[in-house]
Amino acid sequence: MKNKRAVIILFQCIFLMLPVWAADDSALDRLPIGASPQRLELAALEAGLAMDTATGSQADMASLVRRYRDRDLFVIGEAHDSHACHAWQKDFIEALAGEHPRLVVGFEFFTRDDDPALALYLEGKIGEDELLQKTGWYLRSSLNFGYTRLVLETVKKLGLKAVGLNVPRELIRRVAKGGTAGLSAAERDLFPGVERGDAQHEFFIRATLGAFAVQMPQWFRGVYAAQKCWDAVMAESMRRALARPGLRGQKGVIIAGSAHVAYGLGIPWRYRRFDGRARILTLVPVMVPAENKESHDEQSPMVSALAGQLQPAAVFSRGLADVVFAVPAGEKPYFAEAGFSGRMNSNGAYEVDRVAKDSPAEKSGLRKGDIILAVGGVPVKSLEGLRLLLAQKNWGDELELDIRKALPLNGE
Repeated sequence: MKNKRAVIILFQCIFLMLPVWAADDSALDRLPIGASPQRLELAALEAGLAMDTATGSQADMASLVRRYRDRDLFVIGEAHDSHACHAWQKDFIEALAGEHPRLVVGFEFFTRDDDPALALYLEGKIGEDELLQKTGWYLRSSLNFGYTRLVLETVKKLGLKAVGLNVPRELIRRVAKGGTAGLSAAERDLFPGVERGDAQHEFFIRATLGAFAVQMPQWFRGVYAAQKCWDAVMAESMRRALARPGLRGQKGVIIAGSAHVAYGLGIPWRYRRFDGRARILTLVPVMVPAENKESHDEQSPMVSALAGQLQPAAVFSRGLADVVFAVPAGEKPYFAEAGFSGRMNSNGAYEVDRVAKDSPAEKSGLRKGDIILAVGGVPVKSLEGLRLLLAQKNWGDELELDIRKALPLNGE
């Protein structure tokens, strides 16, 4: 089959891989669960605002830090592909460091084994490219590092410590497929207390995953076992980090997906099981759409007119977190996405296995089964290398691909 050259213009919004905490699934923000006395009370926030949910009052960053400066651990949720979430985290860490310059920041997307590389990077002994190579960032994830860079550069600038919270994903995948029974004793020790569960947490994760979790109970059991391991190891990683001789007395900040933080379940619940005296503050974002989604077509003209004057806002249960901050839901990812995914096949070539509908990739003729040989003239030799090349592109750039078509295109 003939090789072809495709030029993809990165101009269009696509969401190839949505995070579990989906921006348009606001119902997950309104669940009446958790231990908060305010869990049955609803509130609304416009983008750019934050709320102390115990009082229901809005508060700026400086006020929040002063009010909760006695806390030992700050667990901040995020939508992984939200630049606004990471910008808020960055600002919060800067404000917190002004009160407590001795902070340890833990990242979900780094593992414990990445700690030496993180230390070298923060000390200025290696650059970003070497950090990504040593940690295998694009080997294990397609998420653009730029989101995490926003926070990590702040940690570096302020002279703070950083640690990885996770373990290799292969372990989590094995749990999802076969439970913890297939792990060795040493591997099970990585997830202390994982055998204990919480009914509200299980309900939340099932609600997050939707109908599939209800209709496929055996599948959900494996996924939920993996979720518990994920929460357990991240909580334990921070607890161990703060117990190190050189870090005792420091405060911890955990950066993780909101599904690991919401309603005080997940990581906070696991952390408290091993340190009941820990004073923990949970902070979770809510996404504000560009315009109000609710239809008022069937309402009275007066109600419709009033509704049209309201600013877009996110509605949530005040039990969602101790602090809820509202960020705009991006109409497109901050960093460019072409709209395809794939794998290295048995022949060592990158084979496309998914093309997002209406994405730049689809509109440029890329199809499932196509082989991508090169990007901008650079041969594709590994999944990690391809992801790094794609991550360097911006919206509006051209993405030139050399491909081998799976089938003749337009009869050619």
